[in-house]
Amino acid sequence: MHIGLYHEPVHTDGRTYDTYGGYARYVLEFARHFDRVTVFAPTTTAPTYFSGVPLAAPNVTVVPLPFFTTHIQAYVRARAIVRAFRAHARRLDVINCRGTAPLGYVLWWLTRRRGVPFIYHFSSDPFEMIARSPKYRGLYRVFARTAYGCEFAVQKYIMRRNYSFTDGSAIADRLRRYTPHVEPIVLSTLQPDDYYERADTCTGPVVRVLYVGYLREGKGLDDLIEAVALLRREGRPVELDLVGEGELRPTLEAHVARHGLGGVVHFRGYARLGPELNAWYNAADIFALPSLSEGSPRVITEALGHSLPVVATPVGNIAESLGHGERGVLVPLRDPAALAAGLRRVMDDGEFRRRCIRAGYAFARAHGLDVFVARMAAKAHELIRARRAGAAPC
Repeated sequence: MHIGLYHEPVHTDGRTYDTYGGYARYVLEFARHFDRVTVFAPTTTAPTYFSGVPLAAPNVTVVPLPFFTTHIQAYVRARAIVRAFRAHARRLDVINCRGTAPLGYVLWWLTRRRGVPFIYHFSSDPFEMIARSPKYRGLYRVFARTAYGCEFAVQKYIMRRNYSFTDGSAIADRLRRYTPHVEPIVLSTLQPDDYYERADTCTGPVVRVLYVGYLREGKGLDDLIEAVALLRREGRPVELDLVGEGELRPTLEAHVARHGLGGVVHFRGYARLGPELNAWYNAADIFALPSLSEGSPRVITEALGHSLPVVATPVGNIAESLGHGERGVLVPLRDPAALAAGLRRVMDDGEFRRRCIRAGYAFARAHGLDVFVARMAAKAHELIRARRAGAAPC
């Protein structure tokens, strides 16, 4: 059986293709369930943040699309993208498409007459992202909401006739207003070698707080630095490790300097998924993610799988991943004092901290990468068999 994936960008050196660790693992896990995997991907030869892990499986083929990072750029390059879709669509048995992938509905249109199952994977609610993210301001926010509203109207038509997966039940509940064919999953990048089980944290002379992700607006990193400053003024032996890169780093470094936290807040740079990133998780005591908007951040499950108590804002499906407060602490947005209080609770309440660690680790173990990809692959095989037997879809 042959699946087409249209989700994320890739990098190429002209001969081979690579992408960031989480997506590479996702593609290669699908390759274990299908005879052939065709990856439609915006492709660049320029140095980029999402390169690093080869898509090196003999049954994986990458179809390079003109590179784009926004819907507007994709529509400008629409002719070449559609041409690439048309050249390969006739060989596909099923399609798995990210809910926000531009022009994804063209793949459905090209294969609809053959009844090829089309599976949408929604990792976030774009309307929520547009409303909360500082990336969208003024007229750009109005334009983005209008543009996605038009695209979502087409997606609803496709969803009613096919199947969708969502990262978390909150998005699934919203989509069930339009179709019953929706199933929630828990997004994870964790493989067996990644997990790290321990009984407790925060027991050493320094409490290490960890953030992993892009250094950009919307992640609440200025609030996190403020929270650390508050705790240091109380005499708490707290240090912060920021693992990742991004355009906000110079601004954050200046913020750290203003608070006199040069030896307390550490910019660790990018760490590749696997042993390099695992080492930062394993050295930490608390994981913090004070974002203003999110979809389904894989770092939450990664932190839980490394036995870390988590303090985070309840955006996207973070609250669900943390059991609405049973596997971590949920704090309000844009509130450094509340964030400091959440970190303080984890440090001071050992019984609560250890309960979070145990429950979070069990949750992560039950929702590894192999688990959710296997569910998606099983549904894809079911839909293919139903089509071949002439049965009704879903």
